[in-house]
Amino acid sequence: MSRGMNNTIRKGLFIMADKVFVYGTLMKGHGNHGYYLSQSEFLGKGEIASYALYAVSSFPGIVPEVGEKVKGEDYIVDRDTLKRLDSLEGEGSLYLRKLVEVLVEGQIVQGWTYIWNHDTVQRKDYL
Repeated sequence: MSRGMNNTIRKGLFIMADKVFVYGTLMKGHGNHGYYLSQSEFLGKGEIASYALYAVSSFPGIVPEVGEKVKGEDYIVDRDTLKRLDSLEGEGSLYLRKLVEVLVEGQIVQGWTYIWNHDTVQRKDYL
């Protein structure tokens, strides 16, 4: 399927699923991973081009920036998990969920990520 979505069959059920690229506190070993993504399928480490990582507060955010790259992780998530991620990220207010191209293990895939929706003042390298 296109636009970051997959069809997944689990225990005989047909489930709509999405790919999502995460960075910062949602990555393995960081504060939000266990609650939000520990049950999701890890696709691999990835990176997105033309975005830069900033410390936007006590948490990270990415913004468009030509020539920069952001490293993170790619997952397949079900719709309930995507809704929980939207809530965590304040989708539509703090962050905007956007489809991006992610380089994962040498292949380009489309997936959702969360883009900071405000001005930045601190430079990158949150982690």
